[in-house]
Amino acid sequence: MALIADVFDVIVKSKATGDVIGTTTLSEAGIEVSVQENEVRAGKGNALIATLHVSRDIQINLTDMQFRYDWLAAQLGQDIKTGAGVAYSMPKWYTVATESSNKVITLDNAPTNIDSLVIYDASGAKLVKTTDFTLSTNKVTILKAGIAAGTKVEVRTYTYATPANTQTIMIDNSVFAKGVEVILETVEIDSTENITARLQYQFTSAVPSGNFTVSTQSERNAASQTFNMKVVKPEDSTVVGQVVRIPVGA
Repeated sequence: MALIADVFDVIVKSKATGDVIGTTTLSEAGIEVSVQENEVRAGKGNALIATLHVSRDIQINLTDMQFRYDWLAAQLGQDIKTGAGVAYSMPKWYTVATESSNKVITLDNAPTNIDSLVIYDASGAKLVKTTDFTLSTNKVTILKAGIAAGTKVEVRTYTYATPANTQTIMIDNSVFAKGVEVILETVEIDSTENITARLQYQFTSAVPSGNFTVSTQSERNAASQTFNMKVVKPEDSTVVGQVVRIPVGA
């Protein structure tokens, strides 16, 4: 008796660059084959007399529990670029301190410019640059009356420079996912759970759908990442792939 009891491992190879994305941490992986048929009916009782096969579609659906930045790039049809860039800080409360009679807060990063720095006091009033605060590197001097040392202000955002090893993926609405080669592998076991063979599904050409959802929640948990592809026919053949059964221990 043969059983399939383990999820696929997968490698996805770019047909344009030869770069390979691989994962062994899938939580779900499936190959969905659907055949479109037209029924031919005739005669008394409108009996079925033939079935005409129109097409076969193959969809590959993968769900990974590990976040993979290179998968995201492939879905967007982009390469990952490395280099310094600009990021936005998230809202954070700071306690005003006293330095040389000045009321100051020290930011986590140095803003790229004072225009990007947005500060609110505890009452929700927005501070005005130059008249209510000044900036020197990552140190903000509070000038507004009524904000004393020990009180809090909310820095809602500012832009800051990122390091040279920052990775960036462009989102371009005119660029879509490119063709890939896909190989999926799982194992066949017998009734005693011994591995008897490795099964590889090899598809020579597929296109990532480009559809994905980023979903997070307040409860700390791993967010899964989906990667779906459609198998396409090569230009010079009607063969889209093959299933290879490799004996183990033979």
